[in-house]
Amino acid sequence: MMTISKQFYSEIAEYIASYAALNEQRHPSRETIAKHFGISDRTAGNILFCLENKHLIGDTNIDIEIDQDAIALVSYLKKGIRTFEDTCDWLNIAPSALRKKIEALKANNYLVSIDNDIIKIGHTGTSCDPVGLDMQKHGSHDIVIGGIADTHIGSRYERLDVLESIYDRFAAAGVTKVFHGGNWIDGEANFNKHDIYCHGLSRQVDNFISKYPKRDGIVNYILSGDDHEGWYVQREGIDIGSYMQHRAELAGRTDLIDAGYIERDFDLKQADGSATLRLIHAGGGSSYALSYTSQKYAESLTGGEKPQIVLVGHYHKFEYCYPREVHIVQLGTVCDQTPFMRKRKLQAMVGACIIRIKQADNGILLSFSVEWMPYYDKKFYQYKW
Repeated sequence: MMTISKQFYSEIAEYIASYAALNEQRHPSRETIAKHFGISDRTAGNILFCLENKHLIGDTNIDIEIDQDAIALVSYLKKGIRTFEDTCDWLNIAPSALRKKIEALKANNYLVSIDNDIIKIGHTGTSCDPVGLDMQKHGSHDIVIGGIADTHIGSRYERLDVLESIYDRFAAAGVTKVFHGGNWIDGEANFNKHDIYCHGLSRQVDNFISKYPKRDGIVNYILSGDDHEGWYVQREGIDIGSYMQHRAELAGRTDLIDAGYIERDFDLKQADGSATLRLIHAGGGSSYALSYTSQKYAESLTGGEKPQIVLVGHYHKFEYCYPREVHIVQLGTVCDQTPFMRKRKLQAMVGACIIRIKQADNGILLSFSVEWMPYYDKKFYQYKW
């Protein structure tokens, strides 16, 4: 019989949980645990066994007892089909003693049964979890952000009425940071020249600055896509985002921040760790299923380098999914369906998102919720309202 304190047991449990969280659910080896805590490999192995099997967990006010015979018995029974007689012989004990050990296993939530002299073992999974998360101990910080994309200001199909309403709702929800997923202006190309009312680089940017909503306490991080505003990047080689921020500062607006071109990572920092929010302007056309592009994006990410959150502009769709444990949100659009989209049978999901996050001190996301705020085509309001 070996005894360790409840506090030491809990410290090892927390270490294993933190290690697994940082290594994509891969537990440390018993050698790693032994080296970290200065204990023997055998002791570390016994403790790891107990944690993995929820075995013989004592009351919180007493020491935890690890019964070497019980550990050996569980391991023996799990390795194959065992008869009652063979098990008695292996332990070198009387049948009555084996029945007592089996009853002790049952008391610790193991499903042990004897059927035609065959001993079968499982686990209920109902015992207390030694790696349980104490939210108060680990902290819980509330984060509220806004997500918006594809405003296409300068287009005849822009929705400034929706944009103002969205920012009223951002302000009411306590949003202080808004992440814009790109295509903030409509840009200029041969095929959209009759869809825009504002021509020329400086005119389009200044028009954007004058019409984009401003609310006290809200800062906007604005990504540039490789289309629409990105056409100026491709043709003229100009850093369109930096140019926009410079023109905004000249106009007295410090709330419009250049977030870069196509992709940008942001850190959501807490005292002991952080999470990564990635803002991207995707490419390609819409797929037959809304989640397909998000799933393929998650599949393309290298293991160990995944962000925790990805906000996506470009597709004019709203969708939330969780592939490979990455929260991915398509941010919709604030522009009505254009003739280009109508001809290609592409829906425009008009609206924006309020995203609420709970984050622990170590950076782990404890909860994630998306509030989609839908709006509709202008004609909807003409007929319905």
